[in-house]
Amino acid sequence: QNSRTRFFSKHLRQLQLSSFSLVGKMMEKRCVFHFVLCFLISHLYVFDVTADEREYRLTKFLMQDYDPSIRPAENSLNPLEVSFGVSLHHIIDVDEKNQILTTNCWLTQIWVDHHLKWNSTDFQGIKVIRIPYFKVWRPDIILYNNADAQYNSAVINTNVIVTSDGEVTWLSHGIYRSSCDIDVEYFPFDIQSCTMKWASWTYDGYQLDLMKEREEGDTTNYQVNGEFDLVSYNSVKHVVNYSCCVEPYPDITYYISLRRRPMFYVFNLILPCILINCIALLVFYVPSESGEKVTLGISALLSMTVFLMTIRETLPPTEKTPLISMYYGVSICLVSFASGLSVVTLNIYHRGVRGTKVPTIVKALVLGKLAKFLLLEFESRDSRERNSIYQPQPPTHAKLRRPPGARVDCSTRAGKWIMEDGDCNQTNDPRTMSPRFVPRHKTSYVNGIHVPDTESSNLLRLLNQVHHTIERNENRLSDQERREFNELEWKQVALVCDRFLLWVFLITTGVTTYVILCGSPYGP
Repeated sequence: QNSRTRFFSKHLRQLQLSSFSLVGKMMEKRCVFHFVLCFLISHLYVFDVTADEREYRLTKFLMQDYDPSIRPAENSLNPLEVSFGVSLHHIIDVDEKNQILTTNCWLTQIWVDHHLKWNSTDFQGIKVIRIPYFKVWRPDIILYNNADAQYNSAVINTNVIVTSDGEVTWLSHGIYRSSCDIDVEYFPFDIQSCTMKWASWTYDGYQLDLMKEREEGDTTNYQVNGEFDLVSYNSVKHVVNYSCCVEPYPDITYYISLRRRPMFYVFNLILPCILINCIALLVFYVPSESGEKVTLGISALLSMTVFLMTIRETLPPTEKTPLISMYYGVSICLVSFASGLSVVTLNIYHRGVRGTKVPTIVKALVLGKLAKFLLLEFESRDSRERNSIYQPQPPTHAKLRRPPGARVDCSTRAGKWIMEDGDCNQTNDPRTMSPRFVPRHKTSYVNGIHVPDTESSNLLRLLNQVHHTIERNENRLSDQERREFNELEWKQVALVCDRFLLWVFLITTGVTTYVILCGSPYGP
């Protein structure tokens, strides 16, 4: 039993020793891990605190006894030089009606503040520091031709960048609305020149002197506008004396030249007007009997009026008439004249209905010379009579049988005939086509004896009635033919006038279109 007890106690001591050694090793590893973690955290914290402390000490050193309302000039008698530059980023809008240019610009202002200098070696080599813009002095440079009621809210101000030699760089950007004198004389083939005038509002030239950052305007970050092409962007420094003060005030003016891209207006305003003009010219080509000449002209006139009202809503009411408005005005006048003259040609066309004869001078000028000039040919009256179904016949002569050598006297109400060899010739009315057979005394010979012939008398009376009927019909047909011919001549005069006016208005429209639309020095 004692031996068994010693055996168990021995193994128990070995187990305790092994457990103690294992716990010791685990404790060592945990301690090492905690030690390393604490070491890293402490060192990082020390580094961070050291860096923040250096900038904090530098900022506190610079802001100590610093007054942002005092001009930081080294000598109060000398002006403080401020380098000023405007980088044009984007042309947002050109409002022609309100004459406002909206741009997105980046401003750069650089000056030397002698109160913000330090020795970089005293602050572990810090050479650049950022300070909130409202804690330092800033020049009050504003846009003189500002057109925005909320100017301050449109500008985004950022921190200023200060270097160890006292140079302060203030970068800001904003959306600026400036007034611009819009010249719409050659719209839509125009070039607009706008300005942006920058200067200090309270500091005169003896206290603050503006210097251009660069000779040319900065367009390295410019974004292309869909309506305008940027032609040029330049800056010029001016020194102006205002009526309020005797001191000079320097300013830097940026000149922005923009060329309009006219294709939008060509396809939406000019091309429809040209097509409407072409349709209006067809007024002189529409047949007069259709009755749609005046309707077509008035429809074209109303269409142009609608387009003209659309243009007036987008352009300012200036004293200069825009190029496109002038073109529409001339086109409206031409269409109005065309509609009025179409009424005149319609009146000429229907004048022959009243049986009025075309004057000889009009016939000679219009149907003679003008028709040949326009290469128009009409059928003459003689050719119409030759081609007519009804053709007048030469006078017929009555022939009566009689014995050879007999002589018969014939008389009627219209005249008297002498029948020889059976012929009875009318002597007083050559226009009649058949003689009147109404004899005063008619006889026939039977075995050499004069015998009244009743049947011949009835036949001649019947022929006389037929002759009267034919003569009346001939007169009626002749009068109707004369009226139809006069009516045809008036229609021919109207047709010649239509063709002449068509060519006149076609040439006039083409010339006016070329002169007006190509009259711009920046035209198509």
